[in-house]
Amino acid sequence: MKLLIVEAVYLLQPPLVWWLFWRFAKRNVLGDMLAGIMIGAFNEFATEPLWNYHLKITIYKDTPLAAVLGWGVMFALVVFVSEKIYERLFRRPVNLRDPRVLLCDLLGAVIVALPLETFAMKLGAWDYNYEVLNWNWGTIPLIGMPWEALFGYCLLMLVGPSFVRLWSPVFEGRDVETVAP
Repeated sequence: MKLLIVEAVYLLQPPLVWWLFWRFAKRNVLGDMLAGIMIGAFNEFATEPLWNYHLKITIYKDTPLAAVLGWGVMFALVVFVSEKIYERLFRRPVNLRDPRVLLCDLLGAVIVALPLETFAMKLGAWDYNYEVLNWNWGTIPLIGMPWEALFGYCLLMLVGPSFVRLWSPVFEGRDVETVAP
């Protein structure tokens, strides 16, 4: 029963996050989420044997729809947090051609993605297939997540948010040239 509630909450997250951003941040994150879902669909398809999901509504083998949609939410949040970190650290609007944006994306991953991953795993939405992963670096103190999960998110965040920033205007009907200064 707990997992049915968890799955329902996960499926409600995309429209709720879109509405919260629209209402309070005056920002349309629909394109961010759609671009993030594209990355998530690829990631889930390519890595399907590495995780054992426990949710009901699936789109490929045991890969839940909620996981793919969750990538969209996660990328929208990471991009937002990353850009806020950049603006705060460098006291100017985000310059997407500045390589320091990548460092802010990494920080965004640590602040957003790793806690979301940890929370979902602790709720029982999935388990790591350790026999296949062969992860042996140990776990992050206090949260008990494998170091490899953090390292994987950091690698993904070197390219994922840039992809999201590039393609989100296309999905929102905005001019692509407005993305980069």
